[in-house]
Amino acid sequence: GQEPYFVWLVDLFLETTFQTECGQLLDSICANCELEELTTDRWTLLVKYKTAFYSFYLPVALSMIVVGERDRATYDTAREVLLLMGVYFQAQDDYLDAFACPEELGKVGTDIADKKCSWLFAHAYHEMSTPEAKTYLDKHYGKCEVGSEEEQKIKDLYKELGLQELFRKYEANVQVSLLEYRQKIEDAGLPWSIFERFFALIHKRRK
Repeated sequence: GQEPYFVWLVDLFLETTFQTECGQLLDSICANCELEELTTDRWTLLVKYKTAFYSFYLPVALSMIVVGERDRATYDTAREVLLLMGVYFQAQDDYLDAFACPEELGKVGTDIADKKCSWLFAHAYHEMSTPEAKTYLDKHYGKCEVGSEEEQKIKDLYKELGLQELFRKYEANVQVSLLEYRQKIEDAGLPWSIFERFFALIHKRRK
């Protein structure tokens, strides 16, 4: 604790802990929300705070502090790119929760049974739905058991509504958006290879 940057590290950890707790609170509140309230905007807000800050921005910002970076604009630039990755990472989690094999994923997905505000549900209910699909979701989303016929039907609805294709388009758009940041990152004096490596670790992951 004698290093001159120690107080900066503590401040970052405290800030990130608070941000993550806010995200967890937003996630918990969803259990008491109506399905109409589980929107893509709500999803984006909660995953940014629940996942993106601590998973992606924190480790890079810690390194920047240790090496002596003090320019606020440089941190802002890094944060913008890393939060984009973090939101994408959570979208992947939501997608895999429904469509990955439990043996490969290492767990059984529970988002449907738990009434999570997930990337899949928010898009299915608010943007891609049919009256029949919405009626079924109203009746069974968050009210069925894991492994039940109702849960499987909701997964089938996601497929029928084109959510798999929508996710592939989203994934491609994220990659394009990240590449567009390269010049901005390099102009800020940051090594693009770090961000490129982060993205390579998660791009099209299967678990």
